[in-house]
Amino acid sequence: MKLRLLTILVALSTGFAVAATPASAQRPIPGIKETVAFKQMKNYTEFLFSKRNTPVFAAKRQTYRTTLTTRRKNANLKVNSLYSQKINRLKKQDNNQERRQVKLIRINQKNQVQGLQQELAQRLAELNSDQNEAVQRIFNSYAPQINSRANKRNRLKAQLRRTSNPVRRAKLIRQIDTIQTRINALVNDRTTDVNNVNSRYSARITSVNNLYNSRIANARANAQRQIQQARNAWRQTFRTQLSAAKTRRGAQKDLVGTVASRGFGYIEQMPSRNE
Repeated sequence: MKLRLLTILVALSTGFAVAATPASAQRPIPGIKETVAFKQMKNYTEFLFSKRNTPVFAAKRQTYRTTLTTRRKNANLKVNSLYSQKINRLKKQDNNQERRQVKLIRINQKNQVQGLQQELAQRLAELNSDQNEAVQRIFNSYAPQINSRANKRNRLKAQLRRTSNPVRRAKLIRQIDTIQTRINALVNDRTTDVNNVNSRYSARITSVNNLYNSRIANARANAQRQIQQARNAWRQTFRTQLSAAKTRRGAQKDLVGTVASRGFGYIEQMPSRNE
């Protein structure tokens, strides 16, 4: 029972730790006044203020200077540390937001391209259907003439097979050849008409393909321009944020220097004590 309870407690504490990590990562970065290093330097300066009229030996005065110098250094290191934290957070935050914006642009581009490709496929399907219908109309228009002649030719061929009379056979052969020549001419005309239709629709299909390929290329190029503009905008945003962070770092270093200078002034005010 105790082992089970211990396991549950460990699991809960682990869960709290994991849940707290993202929140702590987004915690506001403190100002220098809120840090331990600055408070230690400020408190030491206030201590020196309280000792400003107390006589001191030279060694003690040097100890005060050394201690204050160390605390000023620690405070300045903390200023730089806070600046680095701010810059790293800005980079990560801006990069994440930039990636989200670029991702949305690419998703929109993909949807737009897919829509254009679907429209193209539909247009091509319609053209192919119209082309097939146009070709079929040509076949239908030639079919009565070709079929009637083919039927007549077949009947003459049947008569030719049943006829042994040379004169009659020669006459049938001439008739069959004449009909076949006419059938061949009709087939050639039909082929020419079909080729013309196919050529006309081929040109229209090429035109539609070129039109939509151009639209798709424009959509991709426009998305690329938007991505570049977004990246340039985020670079400008980061430069502005960086400038603000540098200004804040400078102000914090000035504050550290001001407080430390007061402390050094208090040390100089201390009367000397003869050994």
